[in-house]
Amino acid sequence: MDELEDNIKKLIQLEQAEVDQSSALLQELMSQGVQNIDELDHVADRLLDTMLGITGAGEDVYRQYLDYIETFDPVEAKERKDDLEYDMGYKTHVLYAAALLCQQELNGYISIGGKPSFDVVLQQYIPKVFDVKKKTASFLFFAHLGNRRSVDDLMRMLQTITEETEYVLAHVDEFGDLMNFPRENYHPLRDDEWQLIRYIVEHNLEVYNTRSDQYKEMVRNVFGTSFD
Repeated sequence: MDELEDNIKKLIQLEQAEVDQSSALLQELMSQGVQNIDELDHVADRLLDTMLGITGAGEDVYRQYLDYIETFDPVEAKERKDDLEYDMGYKTHVLYAAALLCQQELNGYISIGGKPSFDVVLQQYIPKVFDVKKKTASFLFFAHLGNRRSVDDLMRMLQTITEETEYVLAHVDEFGDLMNFPRENYHPLRDDEWQLIRYIVEHNLEVYNTRSDQYKEMVRNVFGTSFD
C-alpha cells in the first residue's frame, strides 16, 4: 500500500509540474499575440490531458486560452468550448439520462439471443457511436422503437431526467463509462444543443422508416421475433 501511495504521489507531482510548465508557456504565447492555433493547441492539449488526469488541474488556464482564441477565431473557440463541456463531464448528464430513459422504455423486451433488449443496445450498438449527442440520439431512437412514443414526448422526458442531476448521478455506474462520467456540477444544454439531438433522432427515424429492410435484422436482434 505504501508503494502504491508513493507512486500516486509521484504521478501527481509529475502532472502538477506539467500543468505549471504548460500554463506558463501557453500564457507566454498568448501574451506575444501568437494566433497559430496548431502551435497553441500543441501546448494547450497538454493541459487538457492533465484536466482529464489524476489532478484534474489546468482548467482555468485552458479556459483563458479558449477566451483568447475567441478574439480572432470564434468558430474554433466555440467548437473547443463545446467539446470541453462534454469532455469534462459538465454536460454528459444528458447521455446518461438518455440511457435511463431507454432502459425504462425497453423494460420487458427480450432480444433474439435471450438477453434484455436494453443490454443489447448498450453493449452492441451504442459503442459504435462516438459523439455524445449522437449516442444520446441513438438511445432515444431505440426508446421510440420500444414504446412508439413521439419524439416530442421523448425529448420532454429526456430534459426532465437530465435536470434531475442527483438521480442521474445515482445511476451512472449501471452503464459503465459511456463517455466521461457526469460531474456534480451540471451545465445546462443550450437550446441549439437540444435541437441538434432532436434533429439526429428524427433523421435516424426517417432513415429507418424509408429503409426498413436494411434495419429489419437490427430490430429483430434487439427486440426478438415478438417485435415482428
